[in-house]
Amino acid sequence: MCLEIKFHNLETEEKRKELPEFADVEPSFSLDKIDKEFENLVVIGNGGSITSLRALYYTFMDEADKHLDIVSTMDPDRLHQILSHTNPEDTLVMPISKSGSTIGVLEVLMFFINKGYDFTPLTTSGSPLHQIAKEYDREIIEHQDVGGRFSGLTNTALAPAQLLGLETDEVRKGGEEGYDNLREESFKTASALYEAEKKGYNEVLTPFYSSRMFGFYPLLVQLMHETVCKDGEGQTFYGDHAPEYQHHTNQRLFGGRKDIVPFFLRTEHREESIAIPEDIQDIEVKGRDFGELDGESLVDALNAEYSGVKEALEDEEMPYIDLKLTESDYRAFGKLMAFIQLVAYYSAEMRGVDPLTQPNVEKSKKMGLEARFE
Repeated sequence: MCLEIKFHNLETEEKRKELPEFADVEPSFSLDKIDKEFENLVVIGNGGSITSLRALYYTFMDEADKHLDIVSTMDPDRLHQILSHTNPEDTLVMPISKSGSTIGVLEVLMFFINKGYDFTPLTTSGSPLHQIAKEYDREIIEHQDVGGRFSGLTNTALAPAQLLGLETDEVRKGGEEGYDNLREESFKTASALYEAEKKGYNEVLTPFYSSRMFGFYPLLVQLMHETVCKDGEGQTFYGDHAPEYQHHTNQRLFGGRKDIVPFFLRTEHREESIAIPEDIQDIEVKGRDFGELDGESLVDALNAEYSGVKEALEDEEMPYIDLKLTESDYRAFGKLMAFIQLVAYYSAEMRGVDPLTQPNVEKSKKMGLEARFE
């Protein structure tokens, strides 16, 4: 198994739960009618329409054939930034919206259409976005009947990821393996988080000791907040790159209220050694010669930063969760996506809230729409 997870000072429950229906929805799309001769892909969307795609692109950015810009705002400054490094001849715009009526997505689409950019929507058949596509004689990619935040292993993320040149078949295979083999680990993790909440740990700090993995941060936050935080239940998730967060948020973790459970996320890394030129090796750094680091591993240095925090937590008998991917290929990250989807789903079930709704999100959307037409 490529995913290792450990729990410190947290009780867990192990159970093989039934899979939610979204796990059975297999991707089904064709890109044959899309002209692939473009260099830039601009994806317009919000929430689940973009969080899973962002996770995959950040993870495998160096393997992508094309550049991706994700647009989640109608901020003119952001839109003109994209104009500054793209042009209509080398760019495809892809608005993504399950309902096809997300007003911000439609507003931004109009901006690019009026600048002469071509577009291919990913939406539900018959939606307003589909109707716009028909008027411009454009085909759509079908948005399958899966809620956005759980759609990362379906058309929603895999179609644009495939356009970027990523190995989406391998991601999906990994996801299927994750759905099948990580149910117990997902439930244990959900139960550990629930146990922590019942003990007053209402905040979950997620340090990512992997730059590639950090693209999963917005997806994890969305899954846990939108799935679990209803009827007064659920925890606040937040995080940062690690070890950067240690220089500020460790003060909050160890010196502030004792209501945080850290959830470390780590991967394996490529090996790279440190080289210290001979003429600066005798410089003193914190009581040691700088040259003592010559030939040492950057991976060991990163792991030392993590170990320092972990040992400090253990010294103070504070709880934590530690997740590590022991492989870093497409299948491994497909398994990670399936795992965090299941953690969120089972976490909601434990608290007796509906995992598939987001009532307060819809309320604010409605009010935002009304404010446009006042």
